[in-house]
Amino acid sequence: MEDSELVRGLLEQREDAVRIYLDRYRSLFQHAIGQFESDSFTREDLQQELAWYALERLREGVFDPERGSFGTWLYRVAWCRCVDLKRQANARRRVKLAPVGDDLPDTVDPSAAPSDQAQDNEIAAKVRLALRELASEERALLELRFVENVTVPDIAARLEITLEQAKYRLKRASSLLRRAVLALARREELVD
Repeated sequence: MEDSELVRGLLEQREDAVRIYLDRYRSLFQHAIGQFESDSFTREDLQQELAWYALERLREGVFDPERGSFGTWLYRVAWCRCVDLKRQANARRRVKLAPVGDDLPDTVDPSAAPSDQAQDNEIAAKVRLALRELASEERALLELRFVENVTVPDIAARLEITLEQAKYRLKRASSLLRRAVLALARREELVD
């Protein structure tokens, strides 16, 4: 079936013309979609969307055979529709800024959200458990630095070691704590 006859059949909404249209231009739609979408299920849905969108545009009288072939027009319609859909998807992902107005509070709420508090409590519990697994020297160093807020030079003075040694020991203790916390998390994942 020639393109001119196919276009006539599509405008008349003949079933044979629609079947030929979908078979003949399947690869054209897939090529246009392939530039924008990698998921195979989404590609199938998008192919149907493009095929029907192009038919709607054809019924609106947008195709002009004097300006080019039907296949070229279809590819351009499919490409532009993919671009539009991609822009819409990206626009939904963008952060929307709220205009300044009367509904905004004057100050920030200092209390954390319940979900943040729960997460902080869960992390704190893991850190406390991991601290118990450390040697007493590493635990004491971390408690001095992060619980009692003692500066590194003061820790070095208390332990009668050089500043570099204090930094090294704190770094080592922090690494050991990090490993212990990660090990706890992995064990919990295995149990779940």
